[in-house]
Amino acid sequence: MSELDTIIWALILALAFIGEMITVSFFLIFFSLGAAVALVVSLAGVGLVSQLAGFAAASLIGMAILRPAIVNRLSLRSGERYERHKGIVGRGAVVTEEIEPGGSGMVRVGRGEFWTARALHPGVRIEKGTRVRVLDSDGLTAFVEPLEEEEGEV
Repeated sequence: MSELDTIIWALILALAFIGEMITVSFFLIFFSLGAAVALVVSLAGVGLVSQLAGFAAASLIGMAILRPAIVNRLSLRSGERYERHKGIVGRGAVVTEEIEPGGSGMVRVGRGEFWTARALHPGVRIEKGTRVRVLDSDGLTAFVEPLEEEEGEV
């Protein structure tokens, strides 16, 4: 029976590993890990109950401890990186599409660079035609604030 156990655990290990490579869900890999533990226990000549216990323990511990850490690390890397575009920071612009509170609009920087824009302070609405200053940028989104109108300016 030990030889059959070894073959079954090797087959489960291979199928789980192939399934993980196809789905990349970081779920089946832990069954593959459990099957590897059970395979080692089987090769040591220990009984089926110990093999099943090793399989269950390694699979569950891997899913409970390793999976959240792996998924978290991958999700942090897959997001857009913060990238400042220094060419427009500090420049004036005109709102060409109203910027809603918590939303985005459009601004024209200089003579014709159009940028998606968000208000620096999320609760602020900035009307179309308002002059703004670009305070920062992230990728292709400019963070702006309205310019204070000076006395005598209309």
